[in-house]
Amino acid sequence: MRNRTFPLRDRSLAGCVTIGLLVPGCAFAAAGDDAQPLPAPPAAVPTPQLAPPPYPAPGHAPAPDLGPASGSNPRSTPRDPLKSPFPAEADGQGPRTGPNYMMLRGAEDWRFLRDRRAKRDWASPLKFIPLSDDGNVSLTLNGTQRSSVSLSTLPLLSDTRDRIEVLSRTAIGADLRIGPAVRFYGELASGQIFGRNETRHIAIQKNDLIVQQLFAEVRAPFGSGPGAGVARVTVGRQEFFDGPRFIISPRENPNIRVSMNGARLSMDWRRFRFSAFHFEPTAQGIGLLDDRIGNGETLSGVYSSFVVAGADPKSKSAVYFDPFYYHFVKDEHTLGRLSGKDRRETYGARLWGRLGRVAFDWSALKQDGRFGVRQVDAWALSTNQSVGLGAGSSAPRLGFHADYASGGGTFEGSGKVGAFNFLYNATVIFSDDNYLGAINLMGIAPTLTVPLSRKFSLTGEIGSYWRPDRNDAVYRGNSQIYAGTRNVRGRHVANMARLRANWTPDPHVILSGIVNYAEAGKVLRRAGYGDNLFVQTNMTLRF
Repeated sequence: MRNRTFPLRDRSLAGCVTIGLLVPGCAFAAAGDDAQPLPAPPAAVPTPQLAPPPYPAPGHAPAPDLGPASGSNPRSTPRDPLKSPFPAEADGQGPRTGPNYMMLRGAEDWRFLRDRRAKRDWASPLKFIPLSDDGNVSLTLNGTQRSSVSLSTLPLLSDTRDRIEVLSRTAIGADLRIGPAVRFYGELASGQIFGRNETRHIAIQKNDLIVQQLFAEVRAPFGSGPGAGVARVTVGRQEFFDGPRFIISPRENPNIRVSMNGARLSMDWRRFRFSAFHFEPTAQGIGLLDDRIGNGETLSGVYSSFVVAGADPKSKSAVYFDPFYYHFVKDEHTLGRLSGKDRRETYGARLWGRLGRVAFDWSALKQDGRFGVRQVDAWALSTNQSVGLGAGSSAPRLGFHADYASGGGTFEGSGKVGAFNFLYNATVIFSDDNYLGAINLMGIAPTLTVPLSRKFSLTGEIGSYWRPDRNDAVYRGNSQIYAGTRNVRGRHVANMARLRANWTPDPHVILSGIVNYAEAGKVLRRAGYGDNLFVQTNMTLRF
């Protein structure tokens, strides 16, 4: 009989941990001492943090300076005349994952290496390849290899067979820039999965080769004086991370991220920006270049951001207010007993930033629309806040996140549908193994992050979650229901304990270890589900 109280006694865990420690170990030799370490905060990992850094996730990297002005050196160039004047940490280009590195590799800008005085390492010759005598035409190459080994002692909280899973993602990209105004970016990706009792080989995990991104971008100045700004039009296949991660993200956890096909217009001023966009997600295949445009969903809308306070280069505070609207349509959607076309009009606002040692990220979202012939009336709240327990980025941070997503109406034949649709949210908000989804769910989770050095940190979290509507089911992170949960009494869904260790020995190497313990609450236990221990090690190599 399975020992559900002490799953560490399971012998397969020892094998998984041994493999997991040996596989990342080969990366240690690749770590060099010639690269500049990330100054502050400690380097992030590709997946969102359990607790926010000094500014809340998703934070954004400052755009690199193209070097000091100089007319005598052909490899030293003035600042980019078409750089966005809006604060770079909030420009909608995705979170920073290291010095000059971004989670969305297409958002990186390595032209600062045009200045011969810029600090370099072994990868620099690949990051800026001049294609013209004056360096105005250049090529940047990038690559990422992410490998992980994980163990689940009770997969899906019901499968009595252990799951050992090995995931691999390989991506290569090229960025061609023609002057400051025109660029073309392309990226290929491949994902593989194998193991014992592993997840089904669906397209987000198993994909021999996919065109992950392929877009053209044009920038132009407009206005003059204090009202001057920069416009940017991006057309093609691209990754999108402009909004609160409670509803918008490219989903870093699977092997193959979400990519969008369409166009995006961005207009940036010094203290205001907005983006208008229309996208169709990529329909991913599992074979060789068998992806296509359009998977039966569309996403369009407008996102804007105002600088409320601070955001100056030397300021310790920055506060942003972001009103937004998303129009989402899914031609065929099944949720509970409901099936049909799901149209969601999501209106919301996000207030986020930092005030001294305090970081916060608050979002409120209201959804109208139609699911089949029935009216939608759903809403959600997400808050994440923390405070530094000392000065500087080396101080521990204590905080919590509290979240609410409405439910109801998915099993009834009439009335309004109250079940929230979380669109493309980050799946790691509540757990690292997709246990819980933001439908009919509310919870609170205290967090503590302890930077043990500039390159190593520990983050812990203990969350408790309930369902607001006792007549609705409990939902997984992929929006599928836990069968039988609608037919049992109670509100308490689960307790979730999480621990994460992040180590970045070198800008080109990221190592992390993750432990999640999911304790089934009354609702899940009454429906026949149990506790699960999830252990994972990750290694990312990049250039």
